[in-house]
Amino acid sequence: MSEPARVTVMHNGIVVQNDVEIQGKTVWIGAPSYNEAHGCAPIMLQDHDADVAYRNIWVRALS
Repeated sequence: MSEPARVTVMHNGIVVQNDVEIQGKTVWIGAPSYNEAHGCAPIMLQDHDADVAYRNIWVRALS
């Protein structure tokens, strides 16, 4: 891994996170960190057993 992952997030057409550095996998206790090199991989969404619905989620590489 040469550098941390970065993400830009749009919610309802509004940029809410712009080119934010991802510090690693979210853990229960402690700071996020990378345990291994990352590449293109799926995302995981949490709902904490709440009544949450996800739809129209687009993931695309920006070049």
